Amino acid sequence: MRPSDRPQRSASVGERIAERLKVLQKKSASALATTEDPTAGSETETETEDRVPKVDKGKGKAVEDRPPSPVATSPPPMSPMLPPKADISPAIGPPPIMLAGVPFPPVAVSQLLLRAQAELPLRPVRFPLLGEYQGTFTGEEFVGWLNENVSDFGGSLDRAEDAAKQLTEQENLLRRLGELGNEFEHSDEAFYQFRPKVCSFKIPVHSLLMPL
Repeated sequence: MRPSDRPQRSASVGERIAERLKVLQKKSASALATTEDPTAGSETETETEDRVPKVDKGKGKAVEDRPPSPVATSPPPMSPMLPPKADISPAIGPPPIMLAGVPFPPVAVSQLLLRAQAELPLRPVRFPLLGEYQGTFTGEEFVGWLNENVSDFGGSLDRAEDAAKQLTEQENLLRRLGELGNEFEHSDEAFYQFRPKVCSFKIPVHSLLMPL
């Protein structure tokens, strides 16, 4: 007789009970492991909260739980404002007046003419059909006075005459009497007056030198 033909013995009642207990123990161990390790079964509560956006109860809008942006919370530092530049440019006054090649400040020219008015032998003169003029002097007298009182001309009558010509024709500070025009002539027959602006102290000194 072959071994496979031998009749098999059925498990006894004790063996079936023992086998059943083993199966129950395995199921109990599996259930206990699932309870102790929540990650083995389903998502944890923390993971669920991370995927669900928080809700601001006051406005009803989803608020992301993210750290504040550094750009939004603190603006970049601005460079300090520089103080305005001070204006240190020198004050510009009236230009000098050239007399016979020598520059004179306008104030010096005004003082020179006021002194000449005080020292020249002023007198009245009458012209036919024109009338009488007060405080006159001749061209010769004025050139002689400039030559004696302005050392920058070096005692030259020619330079003194050029200065008198510039004061009369360019700066318009002397007025020719009895003749048309306002030319200067180095002569004892040419009479002149100082312009009223030379004698006035109610306006700035530099404006005394402006033509009428």
